[in-house]
Amino acid sequence: MVVTMPGYYERFQCLASACGDNCCRTGWEIVVDEGTVDYYRSLPEAQSRRILSALGRDEEGDAYIRPQNGQCPFLTERGLCGLVLELGEAHIGEICALHPRYREWFPDRMEVGVGLCCEEAARLILADPEPCEFVSYLTDAEEDEEPLPLYPPLLELRDRLFTIVQDRTRPLALRWAEALRLTQTAQRAMNQNCLPDPNAGPDTAEAVPTRWQPVLGALLDAHLEMEVLESAWGRELAELRESLETLDWAGFAACLGARSYEYEHLTVYLIFRYFLKASFDGDALGKLRQAVGMVLTIAALGAWHWQRTGVFTLADQIEVARQYSKEVEYSDDNMESLAEAFLFEEALDMPHLLGLLEG
Repeated sequence: MVVTMPGYYERFQCLASACGDNCCRTGWEIVVDEGTVDYYRSLPEAQSRRILSALGRDEEGDAYIRPQNGQCPFLTERGLCGLVLELGEAHIGEICALHPRYREWFPDRMEVGVGLCCEEAARLILADPEPCEFVSYLTDAEEDEEPLPLYPPLLELRDRLFTIVQDRTRPLALRWAEALRLTQTAQRAMNQNCLPDPNAGPDTAEAVPTRWQPVLGALLDAHLEMEVLESAWGRELAELRESLETLDWAGFAACLGARSYEYEHLTVYLIFRYFLKASFDGDALGKLRQAVGMVLTIAALGAWHWQRTGVFTLADQIEVARQYSKEVEYSDDNMESLAEAFLFEEALDMPHLLGLLEG
C-alpha cells in the first residue's frame, strides 16, 4: 500500500502548553475508543472511578469525554494533558493521540495530513511560499480488494487539479475556474453512470456575469445559519455580512501582495483532504465547489480583518483560517449545511461561480 502525505506533514509537532488555542479547550465532545475505556476500567478502583466519571455515552453508545467549563476535565493548569502525565501517552484515546492528524483510506493507499484547525498545522500549511509538494512511500500493508471504480480516474483528475491550482502564471480565480470546469466535465460523465475521463477537456457551459457581492452574501448567509462554537465568531460573520458592500477587495489584495499563495495552499489542502471522497459518493464537483467557497469565505474574513485593523500578517491569516476550520470544517453538521447551500442557492450555482471567477 502507498502512503501519501503533504511534504510538511512529518514536521508537525504539537505545541502543547505553548499553543494559543489548546485543542483541549475547544469544548468538543471527544470520543474515546473502547480499548482505552477498557484500560481505564482495569486501573485501581479509585483511579478508575475518577477517570470514568468524566466520561459519558452519546446517542450511538460511544464513550466521550464530557467537557467542563468548555474544556477537557483532564487539562492541567499548565495546559498539559493530565492523563498523559498520569498514565503515559500510550493510554489516551486514539482521537486525542492522533489530533490534528487525519487519515483517509482508498483501495491502494492511505493518505495522511494535519488539520487546519490546529495553530501549528495551519502555520505549516500556510507559511511556505513554495507550492505544496506531496511525498509517497510504499508499505507492506495489504491493499483493499474491494473495487472502487471511480477512484482511479478521480485520482488522476486530482493530480491535474493540483497542477492547475498551483500554476502561478495566472490569477487564482482563473485557476479555480478551470479546475471547476474540468471537474464539471467529470461530473457530467458520472451523472450518466460513466467513468470520467481524467484527461477530458473543460466543460464549456456558459457563465453568467456575476458580481462578488451576491456570491459572498450567499456564502455568509449559509455560514450564519450554522452552529457556532464561539460567540465572537458569529459576531464577526454578522458584522462582515452587514458591511459586505463596503469590503475593499482591491486594498486587501494590495496588502497581501505576493502572499496570495496562502489561498492557493488552502485550496490544495481542501482538495487533498476531500476530493477523493467523491470515489464513494460520486460528488466530485460538490467537493470542489465547496472548497472554493470555503477559501472565498476565509479570504473575505481576512479582508474584513485588514479593513478594521489596517494590517494582515501571516499570524493573522493563520488565526483566521484556524478559527474558520474549527467552526466549520470540524463540524459535520456545518459542513453538511454548506454543501446544501451549494445545492440550493442560485448565487452559488456553477454559472454564477464561473461568472464571478472568469469575469
